[in-house]
Amino acid sequence: MNVATPRVCFLLFIVLSICPFLISGTTGKIAGRITDEKTGEAVVGANIIISRTSTGSSSDTEGNFLITNVSPGNYSVSISAVGYRKKIVQQVLVHVDLTTRIEEKLSSEAVDLDAVIVTAERPLIRRDLTSSQTNVDAGQIRALPVESITGILTTQAGVIQDEDGDLHFRGGRSDEVAYTVNGVSVNNPFTNSNNFSIATNAVQELSVVQGTFNAEYGNALSGVVETGLKEGGEQYSGQLSFYTGDRLSSHNTIFFNIKKFNPFSHFVIEGTFGGPIPFMGNEVAFFVSARNDVEKGWLYGVRQHLPSDRPGYFTSGWIIPMSGNGEIVPINRNNALTLTNRLTIRPSATGKINYDVVFNESRYKIYSHTFKYNPDGLGNRFDNDILHILQYADLIDEQTSYAIKLSYTRNLNQRYRFKDFGNDHYEPEENLLRSGEVGFYYGGAVNEYFDRRAETYGVKADAFSQISRTIDVKVGVESKFWQMFQTDINVIKNLTTYSVATIPSPTTQDNESYAKFPYQYSAYAQSKFEFDSFVMNVSLRFDYFFSNSDYVADIYNPRSSKIRASEKITISPRLGISYEITDRGRIHFSYGHFFQMPQLQYLYTNPNYEYAASVTSTVFGDANLDPQKTITYEFGLQQQIAENVAFNITGFYKDVRDLFSTQSIRISQNETFSRYVNKDYANIKGVTFSLVKRRTSADLFGATLDYTYQSSEGNDVSADAFFIDKESGRSSELLIRFLDWDQTHTLNGSIVMGEVKNWSMSVIGKVGTGLPYTPLPNQNGVEYNQNSARKPSQTTVDLMAEKEFFFTDFIMTIFMKVFNVFDTLNESDVYDDTGRSTYTLRGKNGEGAAIDKNAGTIPAIRPMSEFYVNPLRYSSPREVRMGISLNF
Repeated sequence: MNVATPRVCFLLFIVLSICPFLISGTTGKIAGRITDEKTGEAVVGANIIISRTSTGSSSDTEGNFLITNVSPGNYSVSISAVGYRKKIVQQVLVHVDLTTRIEEKLSSEAVDLDAVIVTAERPLIRRDLTSSQTNVDAGQIRALPVESITGILTTQAGVIQDEDGDLHFRGGRSDEVAYTVNGVSVNNPFTNSNNFSIATNAVQELSVVQGTFNAEYGNALSGVVETGLKEGGEQYSGQLSFYTGDRLSSHNTIFFNIKKFNPFSHFVIEGTFGGPIPFMGNEVAFFVSARNDVEKGWLYGVRQHLPSDRPGYFTSGWIIPMSGNGEIVPINRNNALTLTNRLTIRPSATGKINYDVVFNESRYKIYSHTFKYNPDGLGNRFDNDILHILQYADLIDEQTSYAIKLSYTRNLNQRYRFKDFGNDHYEPEENLLRSGEVGFYYGGAVNEYFDRRAETYGVKADAFSQISRTIDVKVGVESKFWQMFQTDINVIKNLTTYSVATIPSPTTQDNESYAKFPYQYSAYAQSKFEFDSFVMNVSLRFDYFFSNSDYVADIYNPRSSKIRASEKITISPRLGISYEITDRGRIHFSYGHFFQMPQLQYLYTNPNYEYAASVTSTVFGDANLDPQKTITYEFGLQQQIAENVAFNITGFYKDVRDLFSTQSIRISQNETFSRYVNKDYANIKGVTFSLVKRRTSADLFGATLDYTYQSSEGNDVSADAFFIDKESGRSSELLIRFLDWDQTHTLNGSIVMGEVKNWSMSVIGKVGTGLPYTPLPNQNGVEYNQNSARKPSQTTVDLMAEKEFFFTDFIMTIFMKVFNVFDTLNESDVYDDTGRSTYTLRGKNGEGAAIDKNAGTIPAIRPMSEFYVNPLRYSSPREVRMGISLNF
């Protein structure tokens, strides 16, 4: 590909951006038919208006109408026609990318009476659903015992949470999901993970798409999570909440000091406020949200040692200072602040400007079991993220609309004990010592300074046109420009060569600093065909990515000259079909190709190719890595079986290729290093089943049940085998293993009950079979296959109960949330010799036995039985919180 290609792509982007025919996946549609109550004939020319807006439409000669470009939310729709009594339909829920239908009959009698008010019934079967999609609105979120978007996602069929808290959609890796806020990606380019924590009280709707999503979504292989923020209305409204609590558990032998209950250990203050800007009518409105989450910590350590303590083994034996004051201190503290702001301006009857700001800041410390008796040796962590979105949307005519978005995102991640490099801040490396390769540290500290910053500049233009009543078209283009900076320094200080804190030379592995500026262009076109019994989505996506960096082509000589990485171009076709089989049932089929670049940190790791022959853990990135590819198939059935009960069963299969992995390179007998390559593959298949019992004002009881059967397998080939196979020319042996996050059976359920404007209670239950692990080779030397055994199953139940009190100007709610109600001890990280978290055989022989001998004579040395009781191997114990909320 010649050097002019980037310029051509950019010119194409500009041309498409200004095309007059030029809305992204942040809006939905309202459609339906208006008929005469007596005759059943079509009502022609009826006015259908979304209340308190100028948005609307009129019915055609067949009574059909269509309103496009509607933001997700809960609306009232006014229907009026000459000679007919006016009707107002309330509780009309609009979802992202879906069509909400209203089929109403107008009465020609008593036209001078007040309008008839009816409540729209939320459909249990979505006629235009061609792939697996779940929409959770603000009301549903508020009714559940969840604290975050992650908590909502873990209740969805097909979503697995691993022992590290990462989410996997339909067996994919955790970085294969695209997270967006109001249509703008918020994935951190370094890791392709979601850094933003949006307060649930600011969310209008959460849309979760798995399987085959439309071409407007890119850079994802497994799913899309779209968060739509609330906006201000014509009246002032707000909410203020405070709740607090602590862990309350009986497992004090595992969770040290857990019985010390502090009712203010974990407290949250949050609130919202929105409405019109004073003196500006209803043309300008605002909505702000704030949440401050302070957790003092529930995993404790003892300040027995200080980082300045200098332990050592001398001729007389171990000498271990104990300079600490013996204070019991929490280690895993966290202080997180989240702010959102949306400003809405309506400069004309059809035009709309939105300016969104989302800000996150978190200061925290992560518990490390090895530092339990030297807690000050751990570093601090800081995250600071901000998102700006400026959007202008308008109509060209009644059928065509467009939107232009400008966005800026900054992700900042830091780890260090001290921000400056003063000599007094760092301890000699010799202080960081324990009595063997395992056990607790007796002094020293982590001398790391890590600073990573990513800035993303985005331009996006989308357009929508309703060509006819049954056909619509969306087209769009997008451009992203990244500025990525990383500094990772291991400050050197020892008792011999470096007696003062020293920053290593940039030519060594102990100082990795770089600045990279990749960019990407994308374009898509998609069309939706909606007929009475048949709906089809057809789409095509184009992506262009350039790493804008160099790589070494000769893998045997990493110090040789570099060449420029090539541009990566992908074309992704996608198809989805939904067909009506009965008046209460539909089947759907979808198929699609999806491409995603690996995490950009793997392209730029060790960009100067620095290594030493004595260091075998050196890893090189590769700026020329190819996109990863997934081909997905899905077949599903929606069926309503009663007035308020329906189920959805879906089967899926995913063929995943060119996943990044590690390959060993051997230059000589003494020189070995690794690099990232496109080599891994996986095949994933499964079935999801969802049952919904809708809650109504009559029975006040609602429930959901989500079951997933899944098999996630991938290649089992070592990094050395990649190299040997490549050099010998032989084919790699096709060994298949379960992926680390494969969960065969997952069952999630929720129950919501109560009286409207009085009391309510909700429960979420989760059960999952154990994730795989690799057993330790037995005493006979027989090695087990990778991930050939299973950890214990996981069970969790969460609960929320609340009572409302009504006053003249506000509503007061008293509530309680209990997470892990039954204090279940879930074993998430097991020892590979026993398959359990509760015990291991390691301490009975070898180094463990030697440490235990010293533990009996030297007070500072703790027995291995204590070290092997690690709270990080278990899920969080029970947490109880109570609070009060004011709504006005």
